[in-house]
Amino acid sequence: MRIKLNRKTVILISLAVMAGIFAAFSAQKYIHERIQEIEDKSKVEKVSRIVAAYDLPVGTKIESAHVAVREIPREWVLSGSLTPEDFIHIEGQVITVALKRGDPLLWANTATVSKRPFSEKINVGRRAITMPVDSINSVSGMLVPGDLIDLYVSFEYRQRQITAPLLQGVLVMATGKQSRHNEEGDESTFSTVTLDTAPEEAAKLVAARQAGTITALLRNPNDDKSSHKAVRGDLATILGIATPPPIIKKKPAVVYGDQGNRKLPSLAINKEKVEQKANQERGMIDIPGQENIVSAWINSLPTPSAEQMKAFE
Repeated sequence: MRIKLNRKTVILISLAVMAGIFAAFSAQKYIHERIQEIEDKSKVEKVSRIVAAYDLPVGTKIESAHVAVREIPREWVLSGSLTPEDFIHIEGQVITVALKRGDPLLWANTATVSKRPFSEKINVGRRAITMPVDSINSVSGMLVPGDLIDLYVSFEYRQRQITAPLLQGVLVMATGKQSRHNEEGDESTFSTVTLDTAPEEAAKLVAARQAGTITALLRNPNDDKSSHKAVRGDLATILGIATPPPIIKKKPAVVYGDQGNRKLPSLAINKEKVEQKANQERGMIDIPGQENIVSAWINSLPTPSAEQMKAFE
């Protein structure tokens, strides 16, 4: 049985189908736009940064094996973090803060020129010893890195005061935190000095600090002569104003006739012998076995060029 549709019915059916198709298309478009909007909101912009590939302790010399590149959301990027292109500038430098695996590497975590280890400035076979400035009491305010000083020690030995050279021509490597290759800081205010010595000289200096009083004398950098002179005796005898010991008189000996002819002993101690002995107990004396200039090696080194000094710093 055939259904006859008039023109009006066909038009209505066609409009209904078209409306359904349009509604379906609009719904699909709306859903797609909402999905895209949600996806756009969920997307986070990321940037590449250098991070620690392992746990890195302080002092680690940075190499390519120690770091990795990670994608980090831009919102979480720390100020001063390093990009992969920055690695060339930090390779070979030293880490100054311990890092955990995955921690971003910052410019502040690496040793800059002025933060290089001070130990790199110590020559092989030498030792740097730091002393309170109170122990170096005569030229403490005038010392600058690069000066040469003589160290004298004053102590008591067998109830006699002795002042003798301990170390001569010692190089001052640093005053406080100011070193010879780092001119930062106020050179007039410091509480310690760091000296260049050999291991045995450092041991001698430590022992002298414990048993005596150390005084520093500033010397000309071109003076390569050492002194073997020391002083023995208290200040009065050193200046020659001490009262001489009293002359001790002895009672005359009794000589009996049956003892034979003997020489009478002197009735008093010879005054010249007393003064000679007193002179031996005081004044200038020679100290045997005194070493030459401690830091004389610096005069034998070639003068570095400006480029070498800049590279060293």
